[in-house]
Amino acid sequence: MLKVGIVVVLAALLMFAWRAAASAGSTQERRASAPPPGQHGIIETGLHPDGQKIGSERGIELVGGNGLIEYSECGPGELLQVRSSTKGLLCFTVRAWPGTDGFLQVKIPETYYIKGDSVRHQTKATLITEGGDKKTYDIRPDEWTPVGEGADPDNGPETLIELRTKAAS
Repeated sequence: MLKVGIVVVLAALLMFAWRAAASAGSTQERRASAPPPGQHGIIETGLHPDGQKIGSERGIELVGGNGLIEYSECGPGELLQVRSSTKGLLCFTVRAWPGTDGFLQVKIPETYYIKGDSVRHQTKATLITEGGDKKTYDIRPDEWTPVGEGADPDNGPETLIELRTKAAS
């Protein structure tokens, strides 16, 4: 009987040691994946991952957001797409699900068309004219929506300053 008790105690100690080791490993993994001291994730700071690098490469500004709309390389997939006379085609991935709203503040000059993603997120785009007037457009899912000069050549160039998405119910 004493041997059985010792075996049970040893098994319990081994189980405790195993759980402690597993927990320590996951803590180390969390620390390794955490941003360096003084830097935070996109939701905490509103900064776009690699925003400065992407901005300098593409000649646009990724000002801020909540992490649910991110710049992506264009290609096949369910992307929100923006056409600019000066910057060409730019693409964004939308990660909004029911109950969430995504937003991204940008500066993309001379935007003339925006195509909503094929996931059917409800999208609104805010553009600003050279005179400083703001205009908000409803962007149709999976279709090109003319904005700025694309909507009316008399509008003059407009700069895309914000994208907002909401998951369709």
